[in-house]
Amino acid sequence: MNQDQPIVDEMDRLSLEQALLDFEVANARVLDLTHRMIELAGVNNGLRAEIEQLRLELAALRSVHEQMKSSAAFRIADKVWTIRNALRR
Repeated sequence: MNQDQPIVDEMDRLSLEQALLDFEVANARVLDLTHRMIELAGVNNGLRAEIEQLRLELAALRSVHEQMKSSAAFRIADKVWTIRNALRR
């Protein structure tokens, strides 16, 4: 038997042990990142829904604003403000 064989066997055992530890650490990291990704995907979906709701609200408010601007009362008030501002100069 080779005199160095016990050292070689011990090095192989240590290398295997380290490889297993590295695998466990890498696997834990993958699981952690996967959980975070799933959580953030849920947050992202919630934000997208909120943005869509805000877009709908903005469209409704723009519609109301356009209706107000086209009303006779608004046109009169706009003319009054224009005259008022012209007189201030």
